[in-house]
Amino acid sequence: MKGEDDLFVRYDLDPLADATELTERFRELVRDARDEDTRAALREAWETLTLHPERRLGAALRSPPETREPPGRAPRRARPVASPAFEDALAGLGLEDLVAWPSVAAALPEAPPAPLPPLADDPVLEPGPGAGEGEAP
Repeated sequence: MKGEDDLFVRYDLDPLADATELTERFRELVRDARDEDTRAALREAWETLTLHPERRLGAALRSPPETREPPGRAPRRARPVASPAFEDALAGLGLEDLVAWPSVAAALPEAPPAPLPPLADDPVLEPGPGAGEGEAP
């Protein structure tokens, strides 16, 4: 799974955090780690994200964007879909108002266009004079 391979998702890290913030978070995780294998994995992840800028940038770009609100901030209010005046204007419309106008329908072709010639017979692709002599045409 992609989320499990992403260090920012796996350890609940902010991709916009700097090296100091990442180090603090990894210290907390190491303190809470129960065995040496987990600590080794945390150290490897910390080294990847703080000592190797190219790897850190790649991991940050691959991580999904944060969609949750920061703690302590009220959730965003849902915006209205449309203004009341716009909804009033839409109330009088029906399906017949969505049909293409006759002038537009008349401009559309009745039959599909003729097929293009095969590439072997295309006159545009025929070599010109001097072609094949090692020079660009």
